[in-house]
Amino acid sequence: MNTQTVQIDGEHETATGWLYTLTVTWADGATSDHELTMAWVDHEHLVGGSISPSVIAKTAAGMAADHFGQEGMPARFDISNLRRRIKDFDSEIKVAIGETSL
Repeated sequence: MNTQTVQIDGEHETATGWLYTLTVTWADGATSDHELTMAWVDHEHLVGGSISPSVIAKTAAGMAADHFGQEGMPARFDISNLRRRIKDFDSEIKVAIGETSL
């Protein structure tokens, strides 16, 4: 649906992957700040390491915003949680980034 835009404000390596700070600007102009974590294992599972983690993070955050909406978007979330909560997340993120051959 993409009724919002996502901006990655920061990328930090952690012991198990990455932490992203991001801002979502919603269709009504309101903004909200969020943190997204992604483990190396999830990055490898989703794209085999072939796409920059920041691209996956930004795309996943947009999918989360579409799924949860402005009122339900969590302040902190993890890719593994999105994989469990959003139907067909693994295949949909590949379509969203144009990597259907992965």
